[in-house]
Amino acid sequence: MNSKLIAVVIIIVAVIVVGIVFAMLYFGTYNDLVGLEVTVDEKWADVEAVLQRRFDLIPNVVDAAKLYIEYEGSILENITRLRSQWAAAQTTGNENAIVNATSNLDAGISRLIVVMENYPELESSEIVRDLITELEGSENRISTERIRYNGAVGDYNSARRVFPANLWASGWGFETREFFEASIGADNPPAVIQ
Repeated sequence: MNSKLIAVVIIIVAVIVVGIVFAMLYFGTYNDLVGLEVTVDEKWADVEAVLQRRFDLIPNVVDAAKLYIEYEGSILENITRLRSQWAAAQTTGNENAIVNATSNLDAGISRLIVVMENYPELESSEIVRDLITELEGSENRISTERIRYNGAVGDYNSARRVFPANLWASGWGFETREFFEASIGADNPPAVIQ
């Protein structure tokens, strides 16, 4: 065989191998990012589901508390207002608006729980006690789902930033996702006027 022909065959085989490796890397990276993005979306849906559960529970808690709390009406009105704001944010579908409304509602619910725990007649009411337990359970579920969502966002954002995904991710439309962060001052206990 002619040495020029061997060289041409080697070059063609090398180009084909490099092309196959590049295609596998390219499409493999794309598929990985799609999978991670789907996971983030699933985790966000889980967060929304537990937020909706709490949203549906709040009127029951407020109604039960109204029977016992006469002069804490401003807290109950605030919870109702914050619940409406959360519902409005939910209809927009904007994750940042939902996160902000959720943080505000979290603070209001924390204040309500503290106030309710300060009333002995509320503590003795089985209905209110059960509702508080359900509400606290909802808060725990929300916390768990937030942690899972943030973990999925961390995995997704990390995968976006490493080679070779960092070369193509933005061009494919894979944008950085935001973490579900606590609002400013969330680390402080709620203030209760007594």
